[in-house]
Amino acid sequence: MGNCAAKPKPRSRLPPLPSKPSPPAVRLYGSESCLCTSLLRLALLYKSVPFQFFPRDSPLLGRPFLQCGADTVVGADDTLLREVDSMFPCPPAASPSLEEARRRKWQAAAATTAEEVALATALQHRSVERHVEELARWAAEMAAGGTEMKGEAARMGKSYGQLMEVVLEHAQMEERLLFPTLEAAADPDRALCKVANEEHGRDLPIINGIMEDIKSTVVMEAGTSFYQEALRILSSRFKTLEEHFKKHFQGEEKNLLPLLEMAITIQREEGEDDSPTVWMNQVMQLMEATHSPRLFPFFMAGLLPEEAVQYIGIICRYTMDQHRLISMLQSLIIYLETKHTPLGNYNGLLRRL
Repeated sequence: MGNCAAKPKPRSRLPPLPSKPSPPAVRLYGSESCLCTSLLRLALLYKSVPFQFFPRDSPLLGRPFLQCGADTVVGADDTLLREVDSMFPCPPAASPSLEEARRRKWQAAAATTAEEVALATALQHRSVERHVEELARWAAEMAAGGTEMKGEAARMGKSYGQLMEVVLEHAQMEERLLFPTLEAAADPDRALCKVANEEHGRDLPIINGIMEDIKSTVVMEAGTSFYQEALRILSSRFKTLEEHFKKHFQGEEKNLLPLLEMAITIQREEGEDDSPTVWMNQVMQLMEATHSPRLFPFFMAGLLPEEAVQYIGIICRYTMDQHRLISMLQSLIIYLETKHTPLGNYNGLLRRL
């Protein structure tokens, strides 16, 4: 009797999947003191594009230029940024240059100003929210473990201190700039601004209490019952602050920021200067520490790449001191290049600052 077992059919070999073409090797040449060079470096960093930077300009043009594979790209600031966008679309980086923004003849000035101020305010909210969320998560992890890695509470205290600088400057900007304008024009009964002001005052004791709690944990012996209870209270306060901030920011963005256009239109009809430059200059001045090389990388770490590129566009349009602007951007470049943290993945980023 012969072997009737069916012979296995030979496996068909699937054709190999087409390999994803690797992006062209990018080289950026330019002066470190050039605004365009800084913007190109940040665009490539936020797009997570591997590149090499060579600190020298074109010998003929004295301007930054790109080499992408075999191609060399030269031109004006916007040309270079648009070229980067065409190769690596997300997030878009091309925006008006500083000089172009200064010369621009704004149309529909009230709407434009309101949009710019509202966008800057909302992006500041997003940064604060994510920092508080990460601090709350960090405190909850410490409370669950009952022990701490060496210096963990001290690092938390440093990060929280930086966050409070941003929060207090943001509140000051709203109380000195936004609320008075809205009260005078769009909120004559002062009901909405009164609620927002009261919420600022309500959260101040929580903010100060958290800092005192962190200071207490720094000097406590890890693993004791007192230490465990201190961490539990700290975690609870962070969650309360997180909930308060989210509700407060949602209320402002739903009820107050939409009134900006009406308020600025009334200002314009009364002959006041309502240009975006005037308004945004005041925002920048009232948040001077946030927009300093010392604190700017911390603030920007709370933004997703597409949000960060939007905020960089805002500060480039309205920071008239170019030396200060380049210093801010360079501090952010140094942070992004040295931390080696995947952009867009905020979890844990705060602890590396």
